[in-house]
Amino acid sequence: MRVGDADLFGLINIGDDSGFYKLAEDVDSFDTESDDFGRALFRTLNDKDSKLNVLIGSRKFTEGWSSWRVSTMGLLNMGQGEGSQIIQLFGRGVRLKGKGYSLKRTEPNQRPKGLHLDKLETLNIFGVRANYMAAFKDYLKEKGITPSDEIIELDFPTQPNLPSKKLKTLALKDGYKDNQKLGFKRTHFPWLYEIPAEFDGKIKTPHIALDMYPRLEAISTTAGNAALQTNVRNEGKLNQSHFALFDFDRIYLALQAFKQQRSRSNLRLDKKRLIDFCLGDQNWYTLYMPESEFKAKSVADIKRLEDILIRLLCDYTDRFYKALKTGYEGQFYEVIPMHDEHGSMLKLYQFEVEDSDDGHEYLKKLEALKALVAKGDLGEASKWNAPHMVALSFDRHLFYPLLSLEDKDAVPLKMRPMAFDAPSEVQFVEDLQAFYNSAQGRDAIGERSLYLLRNADSKSKGIGFATAGNFYPDFLLWLVDDASGEQWLSFVDPKGLRHMDLDHPKLGLYSEIKKIESDLASQAAAGEPSLTLNAFVLSPTHYSDLLNIGDKIKKHELENRHVLFMDDGGSVYLDKMFAMIGR
Repeated sequence: MRVGDADLFGLINIGDDSGFYKLAEDVDSFDTESDDFGRALFRTLNDKDSKLNVLIGSRKFTEGWSSWRVSTMGLLNMGQGEGSQIIQLFGRGVRLKGKGYSLKRTEPNQRPKGLHLDKLETLNIFGVRANYMAAFKDYLKEKGITPSDEIIELDFPTQPNLPSKKLKTLALKDGYKDNQKLGFKRTHFPWLYEIPAEFDGKIKTPHIALDMYPRLEAISTTAGNAALQTNVRNEGKLNQSHFALFDFDRIYLALQAFKQQRSRSNLRLDKKRLIDFCLGDQNWYTLYMPESEFKAKSVADIKRLEDILIRLLCDYTDRFYKALKTGYEGQFYEVIPMHDEHGSMLKLYQFEVEDSDDGHEYLKKLEALKALVAKGDLGEASKWNAPHMVALSFDRHLFYPLLSLEDKDAVPLKMRPMAFDAPSEVQFVEDLQAFYNSAQGRDAIGERSLYLLRNADSKSKGIGFATAGNFYPDFLLWLVDDASGEQWLSFVDPKGLRHMDLDHPKLGLYSEIKKIESDLASQAAAGEPSLTLNAFVLSPTHYSDLLNIGDKIKKHELENRHVLFMDDGGSVYLDKMFAMIGR
């Protein structure tokens, strides 16, 4: 479609295109022209200089293509009875390239002011029938999604609580990032599927989980068959006897194309190694698919299973590369001062509150807490409470409050981000607060000042340790001798260990951190006050309930590995932790 001699602005997919063309020739309002040699316009949709801004079609565009550009969808007589097929269609629009190829939308505190980035990242849906849109809203509510026109948004800024004395923390050293001179891409050229000896046992072995049920359900609905029973997931592996019929040249070229698309130029790929990997142990993936779909009764089935293997291999390739890259970069740290722009210094919570009586009650409470925090009234803020919500205002934490939801389904609101991911994290902060204010705590901490910070769980914001299985401990805890300037920085993770093996890289951080401490000490300027590093895992799981320990190791031996048990009581496990820090 175009107006006059202007550039084409729209594209329509028509089943009987020749019939429509003949019909349009007889209508004076349309000008028609044919182009037998031009490039297919649909393929230009993702070009940077594409002028196509409108795409019209029937059910043609529900699957099989992808574009970052989709921002608005208009539905005409579609979706009312389509079930999961309409969700497939929305999948074309919710995909987003994101900053730094993150594939994620930005958080409110990440958006530059005045650019209205939230509008650009929003997928707009409209339908020509009001009753259809009402039915669509009901469908969203059934899935636990509140339509945007029925929510009230509330931005809740936090209050920074940084001390005047600079706290020391860690950051990846400049020069070792990405494509820098000493970066992974320029110094390492690993073979795909082979973990180099220097990373063996230190990085988490990639594991892929692929769920084919949503796609299969959509295909089934489209074909008019009964909906698949998706509440029961069949787990299986591809039959390796079928691999003899697979086109491994096609698979190899698909992985090469994927590698090039993701700019993994230093990753080496060999066809024989690829085949050996596929024919070897299949523990590297989990595939959820109906049992009947694992069978091959035709050439088309072989092609379908081959496509599934390519998807699995592409996902594995991506995870494999990222694990090695973060494992390499995670060896090079430097000491930097903590500041209020640090990624873990959360600046804003965002609430979406339902426009209902219950929603307005919560909104009133949140606005009252927001006013107390804005005034810096930490004492009154610490007394605030609301049903099914956690709100901790601890005066030793580097910002307040720490907000989270105890039961997401019991409150008429959504929030992001949440300060806590597990009840054990809340328990740790409450235990630490009580211990700090007790005589026992004052004796254990001594004349030193204590500070705490919830660690962000992403590379761009928080502090992680790739050589400990890409582990991001939940908390940073400082002890500072104000007289000498000496600091003790501990990485604390209160999480369950029920299903964890003793050789899990996470449990080795207590020794890895000492190697980092030694490297940093050798780089420190003469006369610089020392920085002591420690790491602790605090287990809410009772020792007797650990499944993968058995009689291999006694409780005191685990404690020597800096694994402490929270059910001993806050005064006990925290007293042990501070004693270990002070060694």
